[in-house]
Amino acid sequence: MPEPALTTGPEPGPGPRSGGGEGGPPPGWLRRELSNPLFRNAYALMLNGGVTTLLGAAFWAIGPLYYAPADFGRNTAMNQAIMFVGGITMLNFLLIRFIPETARHTRALVLACYGIGAGTAAAVGAAFLVTLRVWGGGWTNFDHLRGLGPGLAFVAMAVAWNLWNAMEGVFTGLRRAGWVPAVNTVWCLLRLGLVVALAGAFPHNGIVLAWYLPAMAVLVPVNALILGRLIPAHRRANLGRGPRSTHREIARYLGGGYLGGAFQFASVSLVPIVVAAHLSPATNAYFQMAWVPGMMLDLLALTLSFSLTVEGAFDRAGLARSTRAALRRTVTLMAPVTVLVVALAPVGLEIYGHGYATGAPLLQVLALAVLPKAVIELYVGVLRVQKRTRLIAALQGVRLAGVLGLVTLLIDPDRLATIGVAVVAVNVTVAAAILPGLLRAARPDPAAAEGHAGGPSTTDPGRDNS
Repeated sequence: MPEPALTTGPEPGPGPRSGGGEGGPPPGWLRRELSNPLFRNAYALMLNGGVTTLLGAAFWAIGPLYYAPADFGRNTAMNQAIMFVGGITMLNFLLIRFIPETARHTRALVLACYGIGAGTAAAVGAAFLVTLRVWGGGWTNFDHLRGLGPGLAFVAMAVAWNLWNAMEGVFTGLRRAGWVPAVNTVWCLLRLGLVVALAGAFPHNGIVLAWYLPAMAVLVPVNALILGRLIPAHRRANLGRGPRSTHREIARYLGGGYLGGAFQFASVSLVPIVVAAHLSPATNAYFQMAWVPGMMLDLLALTLSFSLTVEGAFDRAGLARSTRAALRRTVTLMAPVTVLVVALAPVGLEIYGHGYATGAPLLQVLALAVLPKAVIELYVGVLRVQKRTRLIAALQGVRLAGVLGLVTLLIDPDRLATIGVAVVAVNVTVAAAILPGLLRAARPDPAAAEGHAGGPSTTDPGRDNS
Protein backbone atom coordinates (compact mmCIF):
# COMPACT_ATOMS: atom_id res chain seq x y z
CA MET A 1 0.00 0.00 0.00
CA PRO A 2 1.38 3.47 -0.80
CA GLU A 3 2.09 5.65 2.21
CA PRO A 4 -0.41 8.47 2.68
CA ALA A 5 1.12 11.88 2.19
CA LEU A 6 1.20 12.99 5.82
CA THR A 7 4.01 14.94 7.43
CA THR A 8 5.96 13.54 10.35
CA GLY A 9 7.48 16.65 11.88
CA PRO A 10 6.09 19.13 14.39
CA GLU A 11 3.30 21.17 12.93
CA PRO A 12 1.72 24.48 13.93
CA GLY A 13 -1.52 24.43 15.80
CA PRO A 14 -4.92 24.66 14.16
CA GLY A 15 -6.03 27.95 12.70
CA PRO A 16 -4.85 30.36 10.07
CA ARG A 17 -1.19 29.89 11.00
CA SER A 18 -1.28 26.25 9.95
CA GLY A 19 -1.12 27.13 6.26
CA GLY A 20 1.96 26.92 4.13
CA GLY A 21 4.58 29.54 3.38
CA GLU A 22 4.89 33.19 4.26
CA GLY A 23 1.87 34.15 2.23
CA GLY A 24 -0.56 32.49 4.64
CA PRO A 25 -2.76 29.45 4.14
CA PRO A 26 -2.56 27.64 0.80
CA PRO A 27 -5.27 28.52 -1.73
CA GLY A 28 -8.39 26.42 -2.03
CA TRP A 29 -10.78 25.20 0.65
CA LEU A 30 -9.61 21.59 0.59
CA ARG A 31 -5.93 22.46 0.80
CA ARG A 32 -6.60 24.86 3.67
CA GLU A 33 -8.55 22.18 5.51
CA LEU A 34 -5.88 19.52 5.00
CA SER A 35 -3.10 21.91 6.02
CA ASN A 36 -4.71 21.98 9.47
CA PRO A 37 -3.62 18.85 11.41
CA LEU A 38 -6.81 18.90 13.49
CA PHE A 39 -8.99 18.49 10.41
CA ARG A 40 -6.55 16.33 8.46
CA ASN A 41 -6.55 13.68 11.18
CA ALA A 42 -10.30 14.02 11.66
CA TYR A 43 -11.09 13.79 7.95
CA ALA A 44 -8.87 10.73 7.58
CA LEU A 45 -10.80 9.06 10.40
CA MET A 46 -14.10 10.18 8.88
CA LEU A 47 -13.01 8.73 5.55
CA ASN A 48 -12.31 5.54 7.44
CA GLY A 49 -15.83 5.67 8.88
CA GLY A 50 -17.28 6.16 5.42
CA VAL A 51 -15.28 3.31 3.90
CA THR A 52 -16.07 0.89 6.72
CA THR A 53 -19.72 1.91 6.66
CA LEU A 54 -20.11 1.34 2.92
CA LEU A 55 -18.16 -1.91 2.85
CA GLY A 56 -19.82 -2.91 6.10
CA ALA A 57 -23.22 -2.33 4.51
CA ALA A 58 -22.17 -4.67 1.70
CA PHE A 59 -21.01 -7.22 4.28
CA TRP A 60 -24.32 -7.11 6.15
CA ALA A 61 -26.24 -7.16 2.86
CA ILE A 62 -24.46 -10.31 1.70
CA GLY A 63 -24.81 -12.06 5.07
CA PRO A 64 -28.59 -12.56 4.94
CA LEU A 65 -28.26 -14.02 1.43
CA TYR A 66 -26.01 -16.86 2.58
CA TYR A 67 -27.01 -17.37 6.23
CA ALA A 68 -30.42 -18.06 7.78
CA PRO A 69 -31.90 -15.26 9.93
CA ALA A 70 -31.43 -17.31 13.13
CA ASP A 71 -27.75 -17.95 12.32
CA PHE A 72 -27.34 -14.32 11.30
CA GLY A 73 -28.80 -13.18 14.63
CA ARG A 74 -26.56 -15.53 16.63
CA ASN A 75 -23.48 -14.46 14.69
CA THR A 76 -24.13 -10.77 15.24
CA ALA A 77 -24.72 -11.37 18.96
CA MET A 78 -21.45 -13.33 19.20
CA ASN A 79 -19.68 -10.61 17.26
CA GLN A 80 -20.95 -7.96 19.67
CA ALA A 81 -19.72 -10.05 22.61
CA ILE A 82 -16.24 -10.38 21.08
CA MET A 83 -16.13 -6.66 20.27
CA PHE A 84 -17.25 -5.86 23.81
CA VAL A 85 -14.50 -7.93 25.44
CA GLY A 86 -11.82 -6.71 23.04
CA GLY A 87 -12.97 -3.10 23.20
CA ILE A 88 -13.60 -2.78 26.93
CA THR A 89 -9.94 -3.66 27.54
CA MET A 90 -8.27 -1.40 24.94
CA LEU A 91 -5.99 1.45 25.97
CA ASN A 92 -6.54 3.78 23.00
CA PHE A 93 -7.12 6.71 25.31
CA LEU A 94 -3.52 6.45 26.55
CA LEU A 95 -2.05 6.15 23.06
CA ILE A 96 -4.04 9.06 21.65
CA ARG A 97 -3.27 11.31 24.62
CA PHE A 98 0.42 10.59 25.22
CA ILE A 99 1.98 9.57 21.88
CA PRO A 100 1.81 13.22 20.70
CA GLU A 101 4.08 14.28 23.57
CA THR A 102 6.48 11.31 23.55
CA ALA A 103 9.55 10.77 21.44
CA ARG A 104 12.31 8.63 22.89
CA HIS A 105 9.94 6.19 24.61
CA THR A 106 7.09 6.02 22.09
CA ARG A 107 7.87 2.41 21.19
CA ALA A 108 7.87 1.39 24.86
CA LEU A 109 4.51 3.12 25.41
CA VAL A 110 2.97 1.38 22.40
CA LEU A 111 4.29 -2.08 23.31
CA ALA A 112 3.17 -1.65 26.93
CA CYS A 113 -0.36 -0.77 25.82
CA TYR A 114 -0.39 -3.70 23.40
CA GLY A 115 0.75 -6.14 26.07
CA ILE A 116 -1.49 -4.92 28.87
CA GLY A 117 -4.51 -4.66 26.57
CA ALA A 118 -4.06 -8.11 25.03
CA GLY A 119 -3.48 -9.79 28.39
CA THR A 120 -6.51 -8.12 29.91
CA ALA A 121 -8.67 -9.02 26.92
CA ALA A 122 -7.68 -12.68 27.31
CA ALA A 123 -8.51 -12.63 31.03
CA VAL A 124 -11.84 -10.86 30.57
CA GLY A 125 -12.75 -13.17 27.68
CA ALA A 126 -12.04 -16.23 29.81
CA ALA A 127 -14.13 -14.81 32.66
CA PHE A 128 -16.96 -14.10 30.22
CA LEU A 129 -16.97 -17.72 29.08
CA VAL A 130 -16.64 -19.23 32.56
CA THR A 131 -19.61 -17.24 33.83
CA LEU A 132 -21.69 -17.78 30.68
CA ARG A 133 -23.38 -20.86 32.12
CA VAL A 134 -24.44 -18.79 35.15
CA TRP A 135 -25.99 -15.78 33.45
CA GLY A 136 -26.52 -17.12 29.92
CA GLY A 137 -28.26 -20.42 30.46
CA GLY A 138 -31.29 -19.52 28.36
CA TRP A 139 -29.54 -17.26 25.87
CA THR A 140 -29.77 -19.15 22.61
CA ASN A 141 -27.86 -16.35 20.88
CA PHE A 142 -24.68 -17.48 22.66
CA ASP A 143 -25.03 -21.26 22.62
CA HIS A 144 -22.21 -21.60 20.04
CA LEU A 145 -19.69 -20.34 22.62
CA ARG A 146 -19.87 -23.47 24.75
CA GLY A 147 -16.92 -25.88 24.66
CA LEU A 148 -13.11 -25.58 24.78
CA GLY A 149 -12.55 -25.05 21.05
CA PRO A 150 -15.12 -22.27 20.58
CA GLY A 151 -13.94 -20.73 23.86
CA LEU A 152 -10.31 -20.53 22.75
CA ALA A 153 -11.40 -19.08 19.41
CA PHE A 154 -13.52 -16.48 21.23
CA VAL A 155 -10.57 -15.39 23.39
CA ALA A 156 -8.21 -15.22 20.39
CA MET A 157 -10.68 -13.05 18.47
CA ALA A 158 -11.16 -10.75 21.48
CA VAL A 159 -7.38 -10.28 21.76
CA ALA A 160 -7.14 -9.57 18.02
CA TRP A 161 -9.90 -6.97 18.27
CA ASN A 162 -8.15 -5.31 21.22
CA LEU A 163 -4.92 -5.03 19.23
CA TRP A 164 -6.77 -3.83 16.14
CA ASN A 165 -8.27 -0.90 18.02
CA ALA A 166 -4.95 -0.12 19.71
CA MET A 167 -3.30 -0.08 16.29
CA GLU A 168 -5.76 2.59 15.11
CA GLY A 169 -5.00 4.58 18.27
CA VAL A 170 -1.28 4.48 17.43
CA PHE A 171 -1.87 5.81 13.91
CA THR A 172 -4.04 8.61 15.31
CA GLY A 173 -1.56 9.58 18.03
CA LEU A 174 1.27 9.66 15.49
CA ARG A 175 -0.77 12.02 13.30
CA ARG A 176 -0.76 9.32 10.64
CA ALA A 177 -4.51 8.71 10.62
CA GLY A 178 -4.39 8.49 6.83
CA TRP A 179 -3.25 4.91 7.28
CA VAL A 180 -6.44 3.97 9.15
CA PRO A 181 -8.81 4.02 6.12
CA ALA A 182 -6.13 2.34 3.97
CA VAL A 183 -5.74 -0.58 6.39
CA ASN A 184 -9.45 -0.86 7.07
CA THR A 185 -10.23 -0.97 3.35
CA VAL A 186 -7.98 -4.01 2.95
CA TRP A 187 -9.59 -5.66 5.97
CA CYS A 188 -13.14 -4.93 4.80
CA LEU A 189 -12.48 -6.32 1.33
CA LEU A 190 -10.97 -9.49 2.78
CA ARG A 191 -13.88 -10.10 5.13
CA LEU A 192 -16.32 -9.40 2.30
CA GLY A 193 -14.83 -12.23 0.29
CA LEU A 194 -14.61 -14.58 3.27
CA VAL A 195 -18.23 -14.14 4.35
CA VAL A 196 -19.23 -15.76 1.04
CA ALA A 197 -16.40 -18.27 0.89
CA LEU A 198 -17.09 -19.63 4.40
CA ALA A 199 -20.88 -19.90 4.08
CA GLY A 200 -20.80 -23.47 2.81
CA ALA A 201 -18.23 -24.91 5.22
CA PHE A 202 -19.26 -22.85 8.27
CA PRO A 203 -22.98 -22.04 7.91
CA HIS A 204 -23.43 -21.40 11.64
CA ASN A 205 -20.41 -19.18 12.42
CA GLY A 206 -18.98 -18.07 9.07
CA ILE A 207 -19.88 -14.42 9.67
CA VAL A 208 -17.80 -14.20 12.85
CA LEU A 209 -14.86 -16.03 11.26
CA ALA A 210 -14.97 -13.76 8.22
CA TRP A 211 -14.81 -10.75 10.53
CA TYR A 212 -11.79 -11.70 12.64
CA LEU A 213 -9.53 -13.97 10.55
CA PRO A 214 -8.58 -11.12 8.15
CA ALA A 215 -7.94 -8.80 11.12
CA MET A 216 -5.50 -11.32 12.60
CA ALA A 217 -3.67 -11.58 9.28
CA VAL A 218 -3.43 -7.82 8.66
CA LEU A 219 -2.18 -7.02 12.18
CA VAL A 220 1.27 -8.50 11.51
CA PRO A 221 2.48 -6.45 8.51
CA VAL A 222 0.81 -3.25 9.70
CA ASN A 223 2.50 -3.35 13.10
CA ALA A 224 5.81 -4.09 11.40
CA LEU A 225 5.30 -0.78 9.56
CA ILE A 226 4.39 1.06 12.78
CA LEU A 227 7.29 -0.24 14.85
CA GLY A 228 9.89 -0.29 12.11
CA ARG A 229 9.19 2.95 10.27
CA LEU A 230 6.55 5.31 11.67
CA ILE A 231 7.61 5.36 15.33
CA PRO A 232 11.30 5.99 14.50
CA ALA A 233 10.23 8.88 12.24
CA HIS A 234 8.04 10.28 15.03
CA ARG A 235 10.96 10.05 17.45
CA ARG A 236 13.35 11.90 15.15
CA ALA A 237 10.82 14.67 14.51
CA ASN A 238 9.78 15.26 18.12
CA LEU A 239 12.87 14.89 20.32
CA GLY A 240 13.15 17.99 22.50
CA ARG A 241 9.75 19.43 21.49
CA GLY A 242 7.39 20.76 24.14
CA PRO A 243 6.65 19.60 27.70
CA ARG A 244 6.47 15.90 28.54
CA SER A 245 4.24 14.11 31.03
CA THR A 246 6.08 12.12 33.66
CA HIS A 247 5.64 8.39 34.17
CA ARG A 248 3.73 9.18 37.36
CA GLU A 249 1.34 11.47 35.49
CA ILE A 250 0.70 8.81 32.86
CA ALA A 251 0.05 6.19 35.55
CA ARG A 252 -2.31 8.55 37.36
CA TYR A 253 -4.14 9.19 34.08
CA LEU A 254 -4.61 5.45 33.53
CA GLY A 255 -7.27 4.75 36.17
CA GLY A 256 -9.87 7.40 35.38
CA GLY A 257 -9.04 7.35 31.69
CA TYR A 258 -9.58 3.61 31.49
CA LEU A 259 -12.91 3.75 33.31
CA GLY A 260 -14.12 6.55 31.07
CA GLY A 261 -13.09 4.70 27.91
CA ALA A 262 -14.56 1.43 29.15
CA PHE A 263 -17.87 3.07 30.04
CA GLN A 264 -18.02 4.81 26.67
CA PHE A 265 -17.35 1.60 24.79
CA ALA A 266 -19.82 -0.34 26.92
CA SER A 267 -22.56 2.16 26.05
CA VAL A 268 -22.14 0.97 22.44
CA SER A 269 -21.29 -2.72 22.82
CA LEU A 270 -22.91 -3.83 26.08
CA VAL A 271 -26.39 -2.61 25.16
CA PRO A 272 -26.82 -5.07 22.22
CA ILE A 273 -25.67 -7.93 24.46
CA VAL A 274 -28.31 -7.03 27.04
CA VAL A 275 -30.92 -6.60 24.32
CA ALA A 276 -30.05 -10.03 22.88
CA ALA A 277 -31.18 -11.58 26.18
CA HIS A 278 -34.75 -10.36 25.51
CA LEU A 279 -35.11 -11.13 21.79
CA SER A 280 -35.39 -14.21 19.64
CA PRO A 281 -32.47 -14.78 17.21
CA ALA A 282 -34.52 -13.55 14.24
CA THR A 283 -35.76 -10.41 16.02
CA ASN A 284 -32.22 -9.78 17.25
CA ALA A 285 -31.07 -9.82 13.62
CA TYR A 286 -33.55 -7.01 12.84
CA PHE A 287 -32.33 -5.07 15.87
CA GLN A 288 -28.66 -5.53 14.97
CA MET A 289 -29.24 -4.42 11.38
CA ALA A 290 -30.41 -1.06 12.74
CA TRP A 291 -28.08 -0.82 15.73
CA VAL A 292 -24.82 -1.37 13.81
CA PRO A 293 -25.26 1.53 11.32
CA GLY A 294 -26.68 3.65 14.14
CA MET A 295 -23.48 3.18 16.12
CA MET A 296 -21.36 3.75 13.01
CA LEU A 297 -22.75 7.26 13.02
CA ASP A 298 -20.93 7.73 16.33
CA LEU A 299 -17.64 7.51 14.44
CA LEU A 300 -18.21 11.04 13.19
CA ALA A 301 -18.28 12.34 16.75
CA LEU A 302 -15.41 10.16 17.95
CA THR A 303 -13.08 11.17 15.12
CA LEU A 304 -13.30 14.87 15.97
CA SER A 305 -12.91 14.05 19.67
CA PHE A 306 -9.78 11.97 19.08
CA SER A 307 -8.27 14.55 16.74
CA LEU A 308 -9.02 17.31 19.25
CA THR A 309 -7.18 15.34 21.94
CA VAL A 310 -4.15 14.77 19.71
CA GLU A 311 -3.87 18.41 18.64
CA GLY A 312 -4.53 19.64 22.18
CA ALA A 313 -1.67 17.46 23.42
CA PHE A 314 0.62 18.79 20.67
CA ASP A 315 -0.38 22.43 21.29
CA ARG A 316 -2.01 22.94 24.68
CA ALA A 317 -2.07 26.73 24.27
CA GLY A 318 -4.25 26.32 21.18
CA LEU A 319 -6.83 24.03 22.82
CA ALA A 320 -9.60 26.66 22.87
CA ARG A 321 -9.05 27.48 19.20
CA SER A 322 -9.13 23.79 18.28
CA THR A 323 -12.29 23.30 20.33
CA ARG A 324 -14.09 26.12 18.52
CA ALA A 325 -13.04 24.71 15.16
CA ALA A 326 -14.22 21.22 16.13
CA LEU A 327 -17.58 22.56 17.31
CA ARG A 328 -18.15 24.32 14.00
CA ARG A 329 -17.35 21.19 12.05
CA THR A 330 -19.60 19.13 14.30
CA VAL A 331 -22.68 21.15 13.45
CA THR A 332 -21.71 21.41 9.76
CA LEU A 333 -21.25 17.68 9.34
CA MET A 334 -23.66 16.07 11.80
CA ALA A 335 -26.86 17.98 10.99
CA PRO A 336 -27.10 16.91 7.31
CA VAL A 337 -26.07 13.34 8.17
CA THR A 338 -28.93 13.12 10.67
CA VAL A 339 -31.42 14.36 8.09
CA LEU A 340 -30.20 11.91 5.46
CA VAL A 341 -30.37 8.89 7.76
CA VAL A 342 -33.86 9.75 8.99
CA ALA A 343 -35.06 10.13 5.40
CA LEU A 344 -33.35 7.09 3.88
CA ALA A 345 -33.42 4.49 6.68
CA PRO A 346 -36.64 2.73 5.56
CA VAL A 347 -35.44 2.47 1.96
CA GLY A 348 -31.94 1.39 2.97
CA LEU A 349 -33.04 -1.46 5.23
CA GLU A 350 -35.70 -2.62 2.79
CA ILE A 351 -32.89 -3.62 0.43
CA TYR A 352 -31.86 -6.42 2.78
CA GLY A 353 -35.27 -8.13 2.57
CA HIS A 354 -36.24 -10.80 5.14
CA GLY A 355 -38.15 -8.18 7.16
CA TYR A 356 -35.07 -6.15 8.12
CA ALA A 357 -36.98 -2.93 7.45
CA THR A 358 -38.60 -3.62 10.82
CA GLY A 359 -35.56 -1.91 12.34
CA ALA A 360 -35.94 1.32 10.32
CA PRO A 361 -37.76 3.28 13.07
CA LEU A 362 -34.98 2.34 15.50
CA LEU A 363 -32.28 3.56 13.10
CA GLN A 364 -34.17 6.83 12.55
CA VAL A 365 -34.38 7.48 16.28
CA LEU A 366 -30.70 6.59 16.81
CA ALA A 367 -29.77 9.18 14.16
CA LEU A 368 -31.30 11.87 16.38
CA ALA A 369 -28.72 11.06 19.05
CA VAL A 370 -25.75 11.93 16.80
CA LEU A 371 -25.54 15.64 17.65
CA PRO A 372 -25.85 15.31 21.45
CA LYS A 373 -23.33 12.46 21.39
CA ALA A 374 -20.93 14.68 19.42
CA VAL A 375 -21.20 17.43 22.04
CA ILE A 376 -20.38 14.91 24.77
CA GLU A 377 -17.44 13.40 22.92
CA LEU A 378 -15.91 16.81 22.14
CA TYR A 379 -16.06 17.70 25.83
CA VAL A 380 -14.39 14.38 26.66
CA GLY A 381 -11.68 15.26 24.13
CA VAL A 382 -11.04 18.51 26.00
CA LEU A 383 -11.00 16.72 29.36
CA ARG A 384 -8.40 14.23 28.09
CA VAL A 385 -6.03 17.08 27.25
CA GLN A 386 -6.67 18.63 30.67
CA LYS A 387 -6.08 15.20 32.32
CA ARG A 388 -9.41 15.44 34.17
CA THR A 389 -9.95 11.71 34.04
CA ARG A 390 -12.18 11.47 37.10
CA LEU A 391 -14.72 13.72 35.44
CA ILE A 392 -14.46 11.64 32.24
CA ALA A 393 -15.17 8.45 34.20
CA ALA A 394 -18.10 10.03 36.03
CA LEU A 395 -19.59 11.47 32.84
CA GLN A 396 -19.33 8.25 30.85
CA GLY A 397 -20.48 6.16 33.81
CA VAL A 398 -23.65 8.21 34.20
CA ARG A 399 -24.33 7.90 30.49
CA LEU A 400 -23.84 4.13 30.49
CA ALA A 401 -26.00 3.59 33.59
CA GLY A 402 -28.74 5.78 32.16
CA VAL A 403 -28.81 4.04 28.78
CA LEU A 404 -28.74 0.52 30.26
CA GLY A 405 -31.40 1.37 32.82
CA LEU A 406 -33.78 2.93 30.33
CA VAL A 407 -33.21 0.26 27.69
CA THR A 408 -34.06 -2.45 30.23
CA LEU A 409 -37.26 -0.62 31.15
CA LEU A 410 -38.38 0.30 27.64
CA ILE A 411 -37.34 -2.72 25.55
CA ASP A 412 -40.22 -4.14 23.54
CA PRO A 413 -39.66 -6.88 20.92
CA ASP A 414 -42.60 -5.52 18.94
CA ARG A 415 -41.41 -1.89 19.01
CA LEU A 416 -37.64 -1.80 18.71
CA ALA A 417 -37.62 2.00 18.38
CA THR A 418 -38.14 2.26 22.16
CA ILE A 419 -34.46 1.28 22.54
CA GLY A 420 -33.51 4.32 20.47
CA VAL A 421 -35.74 6.55 22.59
CA ALA A 422 -33.72 5.52 25.65
CA VAL A 423 -30.42 6.33 23.88
CA VAL A 424 -31.63 9.75 22.72
CA ALA A 425 -33.15 10.73 26.07
CA VAL A 426 -29.99 9.98 28.05
CA ASN A 427 -27.58 11.62 25.59
CA VAL A 428 -29.66 14.78 25.27
CA THR A 429 -29.78 15.10 29.05
CA VAL A 430 -26.02 14.59 29.48
CA ALA A 431 -25.18 16.93 26.58
CA ALA A 432 -27.31 19.69 28.09
CA ALA A 433 -25.50 19.28 31.41
CA ILE A 434 -21.97 19.51 29.99
CA LEU A 435 -22.58 22.11 27.27
CA PRO A 436 -21.66 25.09 29.52
CA GLY A 437 -18.32 23.46 30.33
CA LEU A 438 -17.60 22.82 26.65
CA LEU A 439 -18.41 26.43 25.76
CA ARG A 440 -16.11 27.67 28.52
CA ALA A 441 -13.30 25.53 27.13
CA ALA A 442 -13.89 27.04 23.68
CA ARG A 443 -13.59 30.65 24.84
CA PRO A 444 -10.44 32.47 23.70
CA ASP A 445 -7.83 32.71 26.47
CA PRO A 446 -5.78 35.91 26.03
CA ALA A 447 -3.04 34.66 28.34
CA ALA A 448 -2.71 31.37 26.50
CA ALA A 449 -2.80 33.13 23.13
CA GLU A 450 -0.01 35.49 24.25
CA GLY A 451 2.10 32.54 25.43
CA HIS A 452 1.51 30.71 22.16
CA ALA A 453 2.46 33.78 20.14
CA GLY A 454 5.74 33.91 22.03
CA GLY A 455 6.84 30.64 20.48
CA PRO A 456 6.73 26.97 21.37
CA SER A 457 7.46 25.97 24.91
CA THR A 458 10.79 24.46 25.68
CA THR A 459 11.42 21.19 27.35
CA ASP A 460 13.43 20.85 30.51
CA PRO A 461 16.11 18.32 29.51
CA GLY A 462 16.00 16.83 32.95
CA ARG A 463 12.28 16.13 32.63
CA ASP A 464 12.20 14.33 29.29
CA ASN A 465 10.25 11.25 30.36
CA SER A 466 8.92 10.67 26.87
